[in-house]
Amino acid sequence: MNWKAGKVYPMTRGEPRAEAGEFDPGRHEALLRSEPGRYAEMVRTVTAFGIYLMDREGRVQSWNIGAENLTGFGEREVVGQHFSALFAEQAQREGLALRNLDFAANNRHCRDEHLRRRIGGEEFHALSTLDAVRDEAGEILGFVEVFHDISEQKQREERLYQRATRDPLTGVFNRGHFNETAQQEIERARRFAEPLSLAMLDIDHFKKINDTYGHEVGDTAIIGLARTCSAGLRKIDSVGRLGGEEFAILLPRANKQAAMEMAQRMRLKIAHQRISAQDREISYTVSIGVSTLLPTTRDLAELLRHADAALYQAKREGRNRVIAWFE
Repeated sequence: MNWKAGKVYPMTRGEPRAEAGEFDPGRHEALLRSEPGRYAEMVRTVTAFGIYLMDREGRVQSWNIGAENLTGFGEREVVGQHFSALFAEQAQREGLALRNLDFAANNRHCRDEHLRRRIGGEEFHALSTLDAVRDEAGEILGFVEVFHDISEQKQREERLYQRATRDPLTGVFNRGHFNETAQQEIERARRFAEPLSLAMLDIDHFKKINDTYGHEVGDTAIIGLARTCSAGLRKIDSVGRLGGEEFAILLPRANKQAAMEMAQRMRLKIAHQRISAQDREISYTVSIGVSTLLPTTRDLAELLRHADAALYQAKREGRNRVIAWFE
């Protein structure tokens, strides 16, 4: 029996049902080749996974209960349509569905994680396996795809990642992740002979803010500093909270002059901020130390020590200023 493009395989009741557990279409390849209609009916009642057949061009030929449960689209709305319509808008613009189809055609199998859409426009993370089905001569008859919703798993992974890499108060990198990122950037800068700078910031008279207005106001100042730093940087830059009111900014591809200009802009923005404290508006300032990666700089620890030395020089010279470390 040939699997002809454009032929719709109806889902009638009464045939044997597949269990709604882990599903491997490869185990049923013989049935797919010889009786695709029976295969479509066999998987019709699987509820945990979306399973459907496509023709050679990627047009949907069958639609099981699991696919309807996961997407909200019924059989009448999907059968005959190209399966790319099931993907999220960004994935459609990038042509992801066609790339996966081409990969499966050339490699028999394609496994991918991407965003799909439900009938109301809501997007969800899907894990899909796309298999090409061939006849005995090796000619492609069509494709079968199995997909399921992994949004909860992705959310758990994201929460774990955030806990491992982010400071819980400010949302910027924690010290460990900042150091790891900085070390990777230092290695990259040396490999490609590119400049790299680091700025270290510290809130001036922070103890006085806490003692006068309380720790809640102190936390507000810290959060405001982190937001200002994050908003004023390039995508390739990184902000990390090293501890307390002390932050560091990593500036890949920035020489000393560029780093000093950035630090001065940051200092002025922070000085113009106002926060509420005991029915009044208060301001605060920061001191900033800047260091630049040199051929003689041994490692990240030394780069941080240089920035820290410049920072404390700024403190000694009156605070609310930017000082660069000089070798």
